[in-house]
Amino acid sequence: MLRKLPVLLLTAALLTGGVAGQALAQQPASAAANQPIKVLLNGKPINLPQAPVSYNGVTYVNASALALALGGTAAWDNVSKSVLIAKGNDLAIRIFQDNPVAYKNGKVVKVPGVARPTQGAVLVPLGFVVQELGATITLDTKTKTYNISMKIEK
Repeated sequence: MLRKLPVLLLTAALLTGGVAGQALAQQPASAAANQPIKVLLNGKPINLPQAPVSYNGVTYVNASALALALGGTAAWDNVSKSVLIAKGNDLAIRIFQDNPVAYKNGKVVKVPGVARPTQGAVLVPLGFVVQELGATITLDTKTKTYNISMKIEK
């Protein structure tokens, strides 16, 4: 029995160390998953009343805050269950709550996600709206930061 004790202790130590090592190795991955999504416009944070959320690989943000930051407006139409995002007299986009098809200046366009009404706001697919409003967008996957570039008219 005394000869088996060191083997038992060594085995227990190796198993415990292996489990601890696995826990440490998994820690950065879970920390990255919990990292908040950030949205910048020309290097400055956009003031979003709700935090961006990701659903089925699509990031959603508050329609009004995004539209205003990009020089437009947004309004919810309760009758058609859609959000209308407009910019000047040249651009109107209607995104529906239950339909992956949107309308841009009256023409049908496919949208990666539907409008998502929440309490007091509507969330829309970030990348789709940014591109339709004439800006470019990139994602830094390490920091979960969306960088929007757009010439701001004053």
